[in-house]
Parts: sequence; structure tokens; C-alpha cells
Amino acid sequence: MAENRLAAALERFAAATRGADEAALDRPWAWGAYDDEGVRFAFFRTYEELRELAARIAHERQAQGRAPSAAQRILAQYHSAYRDLWAAVDGLGDEEAAVAPAPDEWPVRTAVAHMIEADAGFLVVISHALERHRAGDPDPPAPGEAVYDEMLGSEESHRRQMALPLSSLRAWHAELHGRILAEFAAIADGELQLGSRYWEPEPMSLRFRLHRLESHLRQHTVQADTTQAASGRAPDET
Repeated sequence: MAENRLAAALERFAAATRGADEAALDRPWAWGAYDDEGVRFAFFRTYEELRELAARIAHERQAQGRAPSAAQRILAQYHSAYRDLWAAVDGLGDEEAAVAPAPDEWPVRTAVAHMIEADAGFLVVISHALERHRAGDPDPPAPGEAVYDEMLGSEESHRRQMALPLSSLRAWHAELHGRILAEFAAIADGELQLGSRYWEPEPMSLRFRLHRLESHLRQHTVQADTTQAASGRAPDET
């Protein structure tokens, strides 16, 4: 897929520039007449090209009568949060990620595992509610253990995944994230107000659940940032 190739290219760019110091960023680099800001300017040109691509795709979709649906726009926000999460922990080793900054605080690895576990739960809850509504059930119950096992695997398998190091958690999250985008992109505008049951005493709309995918990642990405700063690993310029 083109998106996967683009993501892979950006990850290679990040790996090549990670930890570049002031001297490296000041090395000569030119793009046309822009020749006095050094390698640092390459980051901004990369950003500009990505924003240009996003604007062009949005315009082409609109012109073709294929403007994004409400669900797709919400999922785009979630996708951005997902990318920001993994950018925030980029370059963090498995050993560093497993160290708590204080006895009563989570290590980064634990915070990331919690985010992935929540994404998995949202996947099951939303998928189950959609399936039941589309089958004519006006008030689907919360998914039971059998539904979770069918969609995510056994509890034993889940525990093993939750214990993975940060580097392996990334692959698990990528798989779940891809499923969420693929399965929920077809949610119709009229389905967003449908109810879904989870742990709350009352049903919550699918619109709320989709937005919660993003907000929960944002919430705990802040936690991961704070943990790294407390551990003396504040972000550098790159």
C-alpha cells in the first residue's frame, strides 16, 4: 500500500536523523535558493511536502465526489495520535522503557501497553455493537468473553502480548491499528449515533467511542512524555 511505503520512508528518515547534534544540523544543505539554514531545513521541506500531499489528496477526493465521511475524519485524527505516540518514544530502548521514574509511576512500556490494550478493547466494543445493530438488535449488550477471545485471541495470549518489550509492542499495535482503520472506515454517518455498551452503566454512541480512540492515546502520550522528561530524556531538536 502507498501509505505503508510512505510510513516506511518516514521511519527511515527518522532513523537516519535521530539524535543529530547542532553541528550535524548546521552542515550545508541546499534546496534551490534556500541554502543558508543547513541540514535543519531538510526537516521543514519534508514537512512541507507531506502537507502538500495531504492537501492534494483531499482536493482530489473532493473533486471526485469522494470526500471523507465523518467516521473517516475521526479515524484520521486517531491515526495522527498513533503516529505522534510512536514518534514520542522513537529511539527509546527496551531497557530504558521498562524503568519507572518513581516507585508509584508507570514506566513508558507500561503506559504504551495500556494504550494498546485500550485500543484492543475499543476494537471489540465497536465491532460488536456494529455487528449487532446491523443484524437488527436495537440495544446490543456489552461483548462477552467469547467475543473478545474470537477477535483478540485467548486470555493467555493476551497476557503474553501485554508483557512484550516496547520494540515488540510496536508491531502488535501496528496490527491492531490497521484493523481499526480498515474495519471502521465504512461506518456510515447515520450509524455514529448508535449505542454501544462497555463498562459504563449506560450505552455510549459510536461517535464517542471513535473519538475516544484518539483522546485516550493523547492522554497517555502526555504521560509517556512526562515520564521520559522525569528520567532525563527530554526531546532534542530532531
